[in-house]
Amino acid sequence: MSSTVRRPRRAAQAIAAVAAAAAMTMTGVLPASATPVPSGGAVAAEVAPPPADWPEFGYQGIVTDKSTMNYNPSNEYIFPSVFHAGEHLADPLGEWYLYTAPHDDPGGIVLMYADSLEGPWTEHTGNPVISRVWEPHYNLEGGRTGDRHVSTPDAFWNAEEEKMFLYFHGNNSVTRYATSDDGITFAYGGVAVSNATSTVEGGPRIVQSAYARVFEHPDADSEYNYAMLYMTNDDTPVDGGLPGVRRIRLAESVDARDWVVDPQVILSPGEEEGANVSSPNLWEHDGQLYLLYHASSGNSYARTIDKTLREVGEEPILLHTASGLGTDVGRIAAPEIVTDGGETYLFYESGDRLGGTIAWAKDGAETVIEPPFGGFPVDESNPVFDTCAAAGTDEFDDGLGDAWERTVREELARHEVSGGSLTIPTYEGGVAAAPLLQQSLPEGAWQITTKVSLDPANNYQQAGLLLYANDTDYLKLDLGKARPGRVVELVSAGTPSFTTQRRYDGSDVWLRLTSDGAQIEGSVSYDGVTFDRIGSLLSAETELGVPRFTHVGPFAFRGSAAVAEIDATFDWFRFSPSAAEYEECIAGPTDPTDPVDPTDPTDPVDPADPADPSDPGAGPGTTPGTDADASHADAGLAETGGDAPVLAIAGAVLLLVLGAGAYLLTRRRRV
Repeated sequence: MSSTVRRPRRAAQAIAAVAAAAAMTMTGVLPASATPVPSGGAVAAEVAPPPADWPEFGYQGIVTDKSTMNYNPSNEYIFPSVFHAGEHLADPLGEWYLYTAPHDDPGGIVLMYADSLEGPWTEHTGNPVISRVWEPHYNLEGGRTGDRHVSTPDAFWNAEEEKMFLYFHGNNSVTRYATSDDGITFAYGGVAVSNATSTVEGGPRIVQSAYARVFEHPDADSEYNYAMLYMTNDDTPVDGGLPGVRRIRLAESVDARDWVVDPQVILSPGEEEGANVSSPNLWEHDGQLYLLYHASSGNSYARTIDKTLREVGEEPILLHTASGLGTDVGRIAAPEIVTDGGETYLFYESGDRLGGTIAWAKDGAETVIEPPFGGFPVDESNPVFDTCAAAGTDEFDDGLGDAWERTVREELARHEVSGGSLTIPTYEGGVAAAPLLQQSLPEGAWQITTKVSLDPANNYQQAGLLLYANDTDYLKLDLGKARPGRVVELVSAGTPSFTTQRRYDGSDVWLRLTSDGAQIEGSVSYDGVTFDRIGSLLSAETELGVPRFTHVGPFAFRGSAAVAEIDATFDWFRFSPSAAEYEECIAGPTDPTDPVDPTDPTDPVDPADPADPSDPGAGPGTTPGTDADASHADAGLAETGGDAPVLAIAGAVLLLVLGAGAYLLTRRRRV
C-alpha cells in the first residue's frame, strides 16, 4: 500500500522524515508539515534560487518494473525519451510512446506505450526495436566489453520530412540515427556525431560521443534548423571515479542528418556538480530556455541558456532530487520534461549508473511513498539489529554458531573466530577456487547484514557477502579494489550478469542483502545507520517458486597468487527479524500469571492512573512492552500526550513493525 506526501523544496533533518513516517504509518498519509530528506544530499551554497513558479515534482513511481519486463537483458533502463505518437503517427499503439534502453551490453532500444502520461505503460512485444546488430550498417557483438551495445534513444519529429528521427548511440564513440513512419519499424539513417567530429585540434582526445537530444533550433536567425545537445568524454586524467571528464557539447544541422559540431564546450562540471555532467536536454519555462542535465552529485539541474545555445548561466538551479522516502531514493538522471493538458511531468533515470530504472514525477503532485523493500522493520535506534536479530545470526562471540552447515572446499579453509569477530584471509582465486563458509537461505523473504573491515591496496582484493547457487551462478556484494580505485560493488554471475561499482575510500562498510521472496536488493551503509541501495533489483528465482540461490555466507578473495594476501574481518553476521518477530521482541515476554483483563473492572487498566502498572511513565517494573528496554521504539517520535499514551506507544511499535519510515538517505556520486 502506498501513501503520499507533498514534497517541500528544502531538506530537513533525518529525524523529521522518521517522525513523519510514523504519522503516515498510523494514519495512512503524511502530515502537511512532514519534511522528506533529499537523497542527493544538501544543496550547495552556489546553487541559484529557483524562479518563484519553479516546478516541484512529486515522485509517482516506476515505469519500467524490472520484475515484469520481457526485454531485460541487463536489469537496467536509462535515458527516457517521451514522444507524442498520437499527434504525429497514424494509428499508433497508444497516445504516447516512451523509448528507453539498457546501457550495459547488449543494450537495445525499448518501446513502451500508453494512452496517458500517467500510464499504465505497456511494453511493446517486439522489443528491442533497434538492436546492436543491424547489417550491413553495424555489428557490435564483438569488440571491447562495455562497448558492445546501442542505447540512449531520443525520438524527434522531423516536420520537414514528416518522419520520426530516432537518435541513439552505439558503440560509445558514435551517435547514429534512424527514421520511421510508425515509431516501431526503422530505416537506418547514418552517423550524426562521433569522436572524430567532436575532437578539437589541440584539445583533449574525445573518447565518447553519446547521450544526445535533438530539437528544432530555438534561434530563428541561425543558419541551422536543428540543434543537438550531447555529452562527450575525453582522456583527461582524473583522480579516481570514472575515467575522463564528461562535458556538454553542441552540434547543429540544416536537415537533422548532417551535423556540425561547435568546437566550444557548452558546460563543464562545477563544484556543485562534481566530476561530471551528462544527459543534456532543452526546456522552455515561462519564456526562458533552460539547459537540463544530471551530474555526479546524483541530482538533476537546470541552467539558463540563450537561444543561440552558447551562453549558459553561471549557477545551477536544482531541478529535482529524490525525497529519500520509500522507493524514491537514489540518483536522478537524464531528465525529460513533458507538458500535456496543463500538467507538467518529469521522466528520468532513477538509481545507480548501470543499475537504473525509469521513474516519473508530476509537478504539484503529492509524493507517493512505497513501503521499504521486503517489509522488514526500520528502527533508527537499532538499524542493524544489535538486539532482536533473527535465527541464523552469528555474533562470533564464542566460535562459529551452529547455523554454518558447510564450507565449500573445506580442506583449504583458514578462517578463524577470535576477539568477537570472524577473520577470513583473502584466498587466491575467486568463487570457483576459494573456501566458502555457508549456511542455507531461508524460504521466502529474508534480510542479511554484516559489517566487514578490509584495507585493499591491490586490484582484486575483496571481501563481502555471497549468495551462492554454484561456482558460476552467484551474487556478491563486497568492498574491494578495482580499476576505478577502492569500491563497493554488486556483481551478478550467471543470468543476468552485471557489475555495479561505487567509489568508496573507507575500510569499514556495512553490507546488506534483502529479498522479498521474488527479488533481491543490495544496499550499503557507511555509518551503520543509513543504507543506500546499490545497483538494481534482480530476480531471486530461476522460475516461479524456485529460488535461484540456496546458500549465503561471508567471503574474501584476492584473485591471482601474485596479489598480496590480507585479512578481512567480519564483526557479525545477522538475519533481520520479520515485522512480527520484531514486534514480539520489543514487546518482551508476558507474565502468564497476571494477564490483564480489560473486562475486569478491578484490573488497573487506566493509562492516566499513576498507580497503574501499565502506565509507561511508571518506571521500572511496568507492564512489558512499555518499560525502559523498549524505550528505543519511540525515539525521535512526538508523543500524543493527554490521555492517549497507549496510542502513542502503539503507533511507535507500528512504525517499527511496518518499517514505513523508509529512512533511506543516499548520496550518489556517479554520472
